[in-house]
Amino acid sequence: MRSFAVGAKAALITSVLLITACNGSSSSSSSPAADTNTTNTPVVSALPPVLQCAAAERLPAELITADALEKVTSQLPNVYDTGNYSGDVLPSTSFDVSIALPERCPGDRFPVVIHSHGYGGEVSNTLDENGEVDKTAFFPQILELFQTLPHYGYVAVSFDQRGHGESQPDNGGGLARVMDPQAETQDAIRLLDWLAENADRFSIYLEETDIAKDIRVGLIGYSYGGGWQFPLALLDRRVDTIVPSGTWHSLINSLLPGDAVKLSFDGLLCLFADGNGPPDPGVTNTPAVEAMCNQIGYRSPQANLIRTKDDLMQTLELQGYDRDVVLQMFNRQVRHFQAQNGVGPWCDSDRPGCNDQSTFVARPVPTLLLQGNRDVLFHLTEAYWNYQFFDSIKDANTKVAVLTNEGGHMNPLDHLFEGSADCGGLVGTEVIKAWFEVHLKGASSPLLDTLPNVCISVANTQSAHTAQPQGLLLDYFPAGSQPVDKGGVPVRLEAAEVSVGQGPDDSYLGANFLELYTVPSDAGDNIVLAGIPSIDAITVTGVGSPSDAIAFFGVGIERASGDKILVDAEVTGLIENAEPYTSNPNVGNDRFLLPGVGERLQPGDKVGLFFYQRHVQFSAIINGASASGATTLIQTAAGTTYPDPVASAINEQDSVLNPPNPYDVSVVGVELPLFDLRRLPAGALSLGAVSGSAP
Repeated sequence: MRSFAVGAKAALITSVLLITACNGSSSSSSSPAADTNTTNTPVVSALPPVLQCAAAERLPAELITADALEKVTSQLPNVYDTGNYSGDVLPSTSFDVSIALPERCPGDRFPVVIHSHGYGGEVSNTLDENGEVDKTAFFPQILELFQTLPHYGYVAVSFDQRGHGESQPDNGGGLARVMDPQAETQDAIRLLDWLAENADRFSIYLEETDIAKDIRVGLIGYSYGGGWQFPLALLDRRVDTIVPSGTWHSLINSLLPGDAVKLSFDGLLCLFADGNGPPDPGVTNTPAVEAMCNQIGYRSPQANLIRTKDDLMQTLELQGYDRDVVLQMFNRQVRHFQAQNGVGPWCDSDRPGCNDQSTFVARPVPTLLLQGNRDVLFHLTEAYWNYQFFDSIKDANTKVAVLTNEGGHMNPLDHLFEGSADCGGLVGTEVIKAWFEVHLKGASSPLLDTLPNVCISVANTQSAHTAQPQGLLLDYFPAGSQPVDKGGVPVRLEAAEVSVGQGPDDSYLGANFLELYTVPSDAGDNIVLAGIPSIDAITVTGVGSPSDAIAFFGVGIERASGDKILVDAEVTGLIENAEPYTSNPNVGNDRFLLPGVGERLQPGDKVGLFFYQRHVQFSAIINGASASGATTLIQTAAGTTYPDPVASAINEQDSVLNPPNPYDVSVVGVELPLFDLRRLPAGALSLGAVSGSAP
């Protein structure tokens, strides 16, 4: 098995994941009218029976590439931004592929599930021994589930994205393009072609349809391995279903929410990209991304000065990068396809990777989304936007569902630990297995027959990774205030103003609280916060600071016990602006949406918004050798002490590294999604077993 990482970096990355959990065409893209960009829903028929031979004739489940991975070549250049790249530009891009086969009789054929790794990861080259998924954290569960699939009658395929693993320029590979549909997606289309061409060798079921080289295929993966699934499914009709986990809708919004740089996790991503040599190559990024990491990553002693999108773009422009070209690279995911749907072509004809200039029309795809409430990189609202889009294009034969949980990208700076993939009593890994049985094998499933469209985790924030899983089951994804006839408790504040960091008693680390609702004493534990908070308009005004002010805020609870709880640890940033924000920058929705949250409330809870001068999730991490008085980023993880390759140079009380950030906020139409269980159908609250995934 090829390990995820080695050495000190491996310890850090593994611990972060554990405690928390980036000119030729293939046959499919060369004939867009026939094979891509259509609205046909995959037709799922029952597969021919398998394992009909005597036990002595059966071949065992096996990893057929354990010693030597397969090499696939995409006829696309390994480098796109040639003007900023000093290495050799190759006309093609090669990547490694691992294949595990199920137990089978001669002639048996199976559907395929393709996995791709997270940012900084590599191909999975492991076959699980017993087919059982351990009760661990969300992201490790997704990977282990994939590794069990041959035990359930699937051909399990994993591959290196360009710039990852062994797909490096000095090995025939390429530069990571952050899931560019004209680069990484075209590589994946070539992989589908290659699998179809080798169907007999790998016991893959070939479909008899009007689609060239059609195979029965589903996609799985988390984070970066979730992001690759959307464009491939939208552009290639061979994809029958997708299961994206813990991923994004607008990557620029995830990394720079409200145009404020999320420095701590952005810095961690840059750390993940660094390798230790051949056994751990890390990521070979495009020059623009490498230049960004040099500005905001842990190697930069001035990372804390890059606070806004303009700060970052201006530093890149000084190095010769075009702002629009850089931003375009981060905007070519679901949001881009949503904007182009029915409007114009999805791709740029002057770049390799596409010759289709017809109007793009999104195709319905059965989609199961899993997202973590406390994922502080790709928060719940990213899943909401993805759900809204795929739900809007579905037809009567297409299911789109979302399960949220207490896992995902956890920030160790904020002392977060990752929970399991479960939403209440819905066991995430079992739902995924049932999903594939239905959409890849044409089987029936009582679990999917009763699966709600939406399950939102409402477990206790203060102990979410070990608390009893609780999920609210709904037939839609709520945003803003909810009406009584839908079981809601309407909550709307028409207007308010808040001043932050200007009073004589204001603590730099404290929070200003704007109360919206108090849980009645006679409500018991029936009031549930679940969904996407919204604001009609919000204005942020700096007060006397030479730098742009940034409002940091999130949904909070002041509990009768005296506890102050930032719900699901979700906070967003929003830079000052002369005009009110009426939508999220870089998304363009119809109102400003905060990160989604879920919490079962207690009598006397005051629920509202916390506003901070500064928040650790937006603090830079800098190599401890580059700044005096640096504080430790990670000393322990999962109860084990590791070397500390990185330290935080942001001391929250250091007025030099972390100057005051006073501001005024004016809000109009603040709404919270609250429900009263007494107004919902019986069974709307689903309860599961305690996960026990303690750090």
